[in-house]
Amino acid sequence: MTTTLTLLLYALALPYVALMLLAVAGLFRRAAEPHSDARPSVSVLIPAHNEEDSLPGTLASLTAQTYPGDAEFIIIDDRSQDATAAIVRDAATRDPRVRLVQVTEPDRRYAPKVNAVNHGIAASSGEIIVTSDADCRYPRGWLEGMVSQFEPDVTMVVGYVETTPKGEARSLLQRFETIDWLSLMIVSRSLTRFGWKFASSANNQAYRRSAFEAAGGFGAIGRAPSGDEDLLTQRLGRLDGSRIVFASRPETRVVTHAIPSWRALFEQRRRWVSRYHHPMHYHPGFLISIGLLGFQSIALSLAIVAAPFLPSMAPWTFGLWTLEIAVMMLGVGWGAYDLDRRDLIGPSLLGWAILHPFFIGSVVIASFLRSGEWRAGANPYRRRWFERRLRTLKRRIRISPPLPPNRGDVPDEPS
Repeated sequence: MTTTLTLLLYALALPYVALMLLAVAGLFRRAAEPHSDARPSVSVLIPAHNEEDSLPGTLASLTAQTYPGDAEFIIIDDRSQDATAAIVRDAATRDPRVRLVQVTEPDRRYAPKVNAVNHGIAASSGEIIVTSDADCRYPRGWLEGMVSQFEPDVTMVVGYVETTPKGEARSLLQRFETIDWLSLMIVSRSLTRFGWKFASSANNQAYRRSAFEAAGGFGAIGRAPSGDEDLLTQRLGRLDGSRIVFASRPETRVVTHAIPSWRALFEQRRRWVSRYHHPMHYHPGFLISIGLLGFQSIALSLAIVAAPFLPSMAPWTFGLWTLEIAVMMLGVGWGAYDLDRRDLIGPSLLGWAILHPFFIGSVVIASFLRSGEWRAGANPYRRRWFERRLRTLKRRIRISPPLPPNRGDVPDEPS
């Protein structure tokens, strides 16, 4: 039995280690970030729901942008019950680039945040669409730096996101979250350098309006769920001649609001993982990678906990754990060095690598216990998806005409 469990553990873990090594290899795959002198019109879209505390700083950061072309900053107030709309209106009196768009009703097709961004796109006019969040801060050259990467064949720019600027991550929580974000950015950059267009963050992304329309917009595959930034990246990446690049220069980095507590961090990650319960949407390679991360983390965590009771398996378990820690230390450590976040290298990075399988494994388990489904209005997304498929099947059955009777058949004699 111990041999079987060990084989199962390694069957999950070794492909995952191979993927980690691939991400490490991407760090050494040098790619010059593109540069264009064109200055197309830009629409920056910021969805906001009850953001009166964060929004003033975000607006001050936006209006300080030095972009030399035409730009508009559209704040989409999604049914806020605080002073969000009033703050935007006040900012608009001081800077004509600021505009307010309001969402008054939820949409049955789009998840709330995607619905807000979709309203912003409909109300905007820029050739380049840039999205971020209402709790972010930007360098003065952020917008210019992101737009400058749109060479003629570039359809999307995936931007770097961090939670705490260099030298400001002091508490254990801040350092853990900052390193976790750094690991996500390293993997995203490495995959992009290999030409695998899988993931981005809605906190810092830009794409051509023409490409967005060519890909069918949000919900092109049936419905736009929360987390559509990954889905949109994958659809844009499939357009003919499309090139997606990762922007990591200092002027293109966005700082997002740090999580206030361990519980809030856990709940945020649980919601993120819940996105991937719906395999009808994502690229198979992307789902395989996510699945390996989640299920091998669960398997390794359980094996470590069970090691005192399975002594013959313990050396294999701790050997694998050590291997994963070493690969993560190498990859994230080199990435931190390469991205000028050397303040994160050291005991904090080691602690993050040790805790990583337990953190990811518990988040994945929690996502199945309480998935936090994407919602359209009041109805859970997954139920609506199956109901729609069932209605389609029923329509096809009703529409299919009955076969005409075969007049040459002789009915069976009753027995």
